[in-house]
Amino acid sequence: MGSLTFGTDTAKDKYQEFLEEYAEYKDDETSIKKASNLANSAWHLVDWAFEDYKSIHNFDKIGDFRETLYPNCQSLKIMHDLANAKKHKNLRRPKANLRNTKKHKGDFSSDFSSDFDITYLEIELEDGNKLSFENEIDKVKDFWVDYFADK
Repeated sequence: MGSLTFGTDTAKDKYQEFLEEYAEYKDDETSIKKASNLANSAWHLVDWAFEDYKSIHNFDKIGDFRETLYPNCQSLKIMHDLANAKKHKNLRRPKANLRNTKKHKGDFSSDFSSDFDITYLEIELEDGNKLSFENEIDKVKDFWVDYFADK
């Protein structure tokens, strides 16, 4: 069978695609569409890395591989839930205990620091804590940069 991915054929290709989407998102950090697409790419890099580096990681099951990643990047669990909610609407096996997401409308533009009431994409956890998508995706990006540094 040939390629079904229009030239994105390796985990490194998918990683480069993720970095491009990340840069596009950083130019418009309140874009729900860009954030959703980026969360999807960030999460699905797990599948690509598993397939391309099976012999390095010595896992037969992707679930076992995923479990080794979470301690290094808890924010991957958030990307899991966001990507799967976007795809399936309802989550059967949530990982991050998310309650809600929304675009928080602040009094200030995102050009201001987070010390101000800025507009941002908010992730609310079951315990009531609120996270910024931007902060969480930054953690995931840093994780993937470290992961692919020696690949």
